[in-house]
Amino acid sequence: MRKGFLVLAACLLSFAAEQEKVTLPTSPADLERGEKLYKGSCLFCHGPAGEGGKGANLARAKLTRAANDEELVKIIEQGIPGTEMPGAWHLTRKEATQVAAFMRTFARVEAKAVTGNAGTGKALYHGKGGCTACHSLREKAGEEMVRVAGGLSGPDLTGIGVRRSVAYLREALLNPGVTVPDAYVSVRLTTHSGQAVTGHLLFEDTFDILIRDDAGKNHSFSKSALRERVTERNRSAMPGYGERLTGAELDDLLAYLVSLEEVR
Repeated sequence: MRKGFLVLAACLLSFAAEQEKVTLPTSPADLERGEKLYKGSCLFCHGPAGEGGKGANLARAKLTRAANDEELVKIIEQGIPGTEMPGAWHLTRKEATQVAAFMRTFARVEAKAVTGNAGTGKALYHGKGGCTACHSLREKAGEEMVRVAGGLSGPDLTGIGVRRSVAYLREALLNPGVTVPDAYVSVRLTTHSGQAVTGHLLFEDTFDILIRDDAGKNHSFSKSALRERVTERNRSAMPGYGERLTGAELDDLLAYLVSLEEVR
């Protein structure tokens, strides 16, 4: 009896695995449909050619979070928890595979070259650029990923080189107010007593709100104590580096950021 149960369980697991296998369509009609769906739901974040922007760079032969077609379709359908990538619950399984098939064509897009020196850029990141004051990250040291000391008032930059395109990173360095991540959109709170605090939202429920100011200090308020709340989407605590760094230094810093690897 026990042996029969184990055989049945193995068969069911094998059947479930077979059900999860995905074969992406390749017909011109499917790719055309996938392109149309991509442009309607994905283009704003990932760019017209998958070059990235607010969303990850998809113009790569190997995607860090989607090593195979099954994982790519799953991400399209369910999103990535804890990130800005939502699930496309409105798509059918066939439509999700059509979008994935179209995304795979981005691997043939020629990547833009980065001309700077990553080693020099790393020194700028930790020195003249002052990036560690606001940003933390983990870097690869041999086979290990080690945390590099840094601040908390800006986004963690671990893996930023595969999560953002070269064009996006350059724009973020030159005009940071244009590329503010949703989680770091500036909020200005004013209490009935006249206290004013500006920072980005950490937590909010029906009764309370918690923000972190540009210096990294947390402030908690009861909503009943607030007179005004203003969201400033184009405000960034990060300075523009167009005047702080030379053109060559910008290229070096950009090369370093592009070199930062994803952690899995």
